[in-house]
Amino acid sequence: MVSTTEGIIIKRSNYGEADRILTVVTPYKGKIKIVAKGVRRITSRRGGNVELLNKVRLHIYEGKGMPILTEAESIQTFPKIKSDLVMLSYGSYIIELAEKLLPEEQANPAAYQLLASILGLLETNPRQIFIRAYEIKLLSVMGFWSPDEVSVSSEIRNLLENLQRESWDNIEKMNINQNQAMELEKLVRYYIEKILEHPMQSVKILQKLKQNG
Repeated sequence: MVSTTEGIIIKRSNYGEADRILTVVTPYKGKIKIVAKGVRRITSRRGGNVELLNKVRLHIYEGKGMPILTEAESIQTFPKIKSDLVMLSYGSYIIELAEKLLPEEQANPAAYQLLASILGLLETNPRQIFIRAYEIKLLSVMGFWSPDEVSVSSEIRNLLENLQRESWDNIEKMNINQNQAMELEKLVRYYIEKILEHPMQSVKILQKLKQNG
């Protein structure tokens, strides 16, 4: 049986001589893994459509074993994110966070929409506050966020509450100073690493970029 789904590619790994295993976040199938046969060949028509960060329409054959990609069509490829090393690193962080937090094959349309929204926002208006909002909103959607577990000033607590509940349009209008931004980043990253019980690889890369910058 062949099914069609929209999805965002968050991870890929080489498999065999010319294949790849893709990890994809979808709205109604959840986080899934599929085999993309032959995409590493230079002649593959699908190779460019199944790059990391791409939002795609996937046609999948579901039989015995892992589902197999039969066709892929790009919906959005986010070229501005990919063309800038710092933004690409933030994009990598966002999809790594989704890969680590989302369980396999559990539909979560809200989590998918958050991922699609943050990538779209960063493509047109790359602001750190959107990344903080994505972190808090995703943690909240997944049931991991508990403001009672963080000890912060009332000022920072109000910011966290706004990032959790406000729309993207309202978050875009928010202004925070550098000290607030640094405190929010440090707090949320610590919280995430406590949940995951290990640091994220993309954070290490971001830290190196900041040091070199």
